[in-house]
Formats: sequence, structure tokens, C-alpha cells
Amino acid sequence: MKSPILTLLTLVALSHVSLAGFTVPKSVLTMKELSEAKENAVQEEEPLIFVYTDPGTT
Repeated sequence: MKSPILTLLTLVALSHVSLAGFTVPKSVLTMKELSEAKENAVQEEEPLIFVYTDPGTT
């Protein structure tokens, strides 16, 4: 019984550590600007990162 609880607590602790390094840049584009973002990524030879989120949250 202790093993599953310990495993769950470890996973919860590690998930908080992994999310601590996640930052969203200020230059986030909306879905309406996706084609523009694709073109810019190709021109600048940069990867296009796609993150789906609710813009109404903080």
C-alpha cells in the first residue's frame, strides 16, 4: 500500500519541477495568424511550436 502512494507523490513532485521551466514568450500568435507564423518560421529556419491554450486564463 505504501508503494503506490509513494510513487504517486513522487510523480506529483516531479511534475511541478518539470513545469517550473516552462515559459510562454510574449510573441504568441492566435490561430488566425497561424499561416503568418508558418511563413516566418520557414524564412527564419526556426521550429514552429504549437501550444493550445485558453486565452481567457492567466
